[in-house]
Amino acid sequence: MHGFGPRALVPGDGRDWLIQALQLMWRRPGLFVAIALLAPSGSALLLALPVWEWWLPPLGGWVTLIATLFCYGLPLSLTVTLACGIARAANRKQMPAPKQLFNWTACKALTRTSLFLFMSLLQGYLVVYWAQDQLLPVDLAAAGDPAPVPLTVTFGVASTLLGTQLSVLGSVLLVLQVLLAGFVIPLQLFRELPLAVCWRRSILAMQLNPWLFPALGLSGLALVTLPFFDLFAIPAQVLALPLPVYLGVLLYVAWNDVFQGGTEEDTILEPQDQWRTSISGGSSVSRQSGAAQDRSLHPGESLR
Repeated sequence: MHGFGPRALVPGDGRDWLIQALQLMWRRPGLFVAIALLAPSGSALLLALPVWEWWLPPLGGWVTLIATLFCYGLPLSLTVTLACGIARAANRKQMPAPKQLFNWTACKALTRTSLFLFMSLLQGYLVVYWAQDQLLPVDLAAAGDPAPVPLTVTFGVASTLLGTQLSVLGSVLLVLQVLLAGFVIPLQLFRELPLAVCWRRSILAMQLNPWLFPALGLSGLALVTLPFFDLFAIPAQVLALPLPVYLGVLLYVAWNDVFQGGTEEDTILEPQDQWRTSISGGSSVSRQSGAAQDRSLHPGESLR
């Protein structure tokens, strides 16, 4: 039954995904902690670039928004995507060697998927910014302040780096909900299909599981607004580190259950190999021929 997805599930399965994602993270805690540190360290490095002192004060407006999303959204997108890829290796209990993980094919898939997530996030922010500018234009003269307020180099959605990252992470959930793209990231990473095909399959999967819409939407709204409440300021700082990694692992767990029935390919092939070796003579079937037949059932999909 593997590879037949997408299929319809119930909200109870979604609760199981939350537990399974925690279990996967616990298998390789050190590796996932290192991935979690990628987002804040990458944002800190990008914010430290002196180029913002030259560009932002004279330009402002749209440029400030794009720079904010670049400094916070790009490292966050890479963290979510990398965590999703590592989660599959942890589930298979066969962690790849560094040369297998950081080769040209893997890096190309990670880069392409991270850029898709980042560009989706950027477009979402630009649409909201444009709508706000159209509905609530700023009239400095009417406000009694004809001189514009000078911009500072420290920019962000919230007042702190981790708070801003948590708010941007909530925006990621909202974008995945609005665009019906909840399964595009794992499909791009593990199947290497064209983006249009991944998007169509993701749309079908989310239509079959409509309970995902309130789950993504309410979680996204909560994360977006959490850093702006003084009462939850400290919990927001704590959650900002593990949640991007947890989201990446959760995307893999959900994709694996919806599209593969919760079982990876190599897990299915092991009992098949044991059964084949127990058959003597000419009635035995090689693993290569079985794999070839499996691939013929799913054209255009490659196993990673």
